[in-house]
Amino acid sequence: MQELIIYFIAGLLTGLIIMFFVVKNLKKEQSALKRKYEKTSVGADDSELKVKTLENKIKTLEAALEKSLKDKQ
Repeated sequence: MQELIIYFIAGLLTGLIIMFFVVKNLKKEQSALKRKYEKTSVGADDSELKVKTLENKIKTLEAALEKSLKDKQ
């Protein structure tokens, strides 16, 4: 009977140690994925800002071209 209790406690402790390492590994993976997502999100925001800036520059150049063409006539 005592051996059974010892085996039970040993198995329980082994299971807890394994679960500890599994949870620790999952937390590391979660942190890595979170950082990757944040970098991707920031990159997408930068791309949208660049597109808007270029669109505004194009509008300004088109307006300047139209004004220049009107002044020559």
